[in-house]
Amino acid sequence: MDRRWTPAGTLLGLVSTLPAGVLALLAVVRPKAVAAPDRALWLRRLQSGHVGDYVAWVLVGTTVLGALTLPGMPGG
Repeated sequence: MDRRWTPAGTLLGLVSTLPAGVLALLAVVRPKAVAAPDRALWLRRLQSGHVGDYVAWVLVGTTVLGALTLPGMPGG
């Protein structure tokens, strides 16, 4: 397998990284501009920042992804 960097791969990496960097900078400089709207505040209450919350959400995400991919598995 050829593991060299290709121009298309490099461009895709830059195109993917640039908006992420701009959004991160915007969140630091002007947090109100990227704040969640009032109708989404109930979602913030689901995550208190405790380690147990992170573990629970990782397990929920893994379970949901597993359930979504199960129908596509051979024999599933």
